[in-house]
Amino acid sequence: VYRGFGPTLASEYLRQQHRIDVSRETVRAWMIEAKLWRARKLRIEKIHQWRARRTRVGELVQWDTSEHAWLEDRGPKLYLISMIDDATSRIHARFVMHDSTEENMRLLWSYLERYGRPLSFYTDKASLFQTAPKIARDVKSLPRDEREPLPPTQIGRALRELDMVWIGAHSPQAKGRVERSFQTAQDRLVKGLRVVGADTLEQANAYLEKTFLPWWNQKLTVAPASADDAHRPL
Repeated sequence: VYRGFGPTLASEYLRQQHRIDVSRETVRAWMIEAKLWRARKLRIEKIHQWRARRTRVGELVQWDTSEHAWLEDRGPKLYLISMIDDATSRIHARFVMHDSTEENMRLLWSYLERYGRPLSFYTDKASLFQTAPKIARDVKSLPRDEREPLPPTQIGRALRELDMVWIGAHSPQAKGRVERSFQTAQDRLVKGLRVVGADTLEQANAYLEKTFLPWWNQKLTVAPASADDAHRPL
């Protein structure tokens, strides 16, 4: 059940599940000796200029969906819809059966009920958020500012009615915070679901809400630069 665990995660589970309290470096040495882990050479990472975080919680929330084998071969195909606050990395997420408007609206509503209205949401340009243009030949010749504006999607209309700005990312790298959170989840969350034997949507969400999200929001969040909360009442 622990296949694929790295030394850090393995040491945490040894302590939490088996009351074996040893450092990750000791576990690393054990795993290397048992040929369960290969020592890696340190690489010099390319210098990348990260975009500065927003200063207040609720200024910008990144929103995306990850399609992955979350239950491996034990259960149905699931999608993880996630919202991560740009200033703090706090996550609000839920597993769903379909990446649909209905499921995204349901998660949006639960976020608003819990935290209030953020100033803006940052997503990709999927058809859930942006109406795909269908331009007739005689209209293509018109300048963009002279064309009839496209109607909003249902999510776009909801954001507009609640006075929340929608920002469309030009690339996956632009919303890197939520993309990196999915990388962590595809490692730790998948293995945690395996350990508890989750094989249904309900069991996956129970583990997500009771174990993974509390761990994330306790261990991986940061304090915002400003103590002010930019969320507004619903």
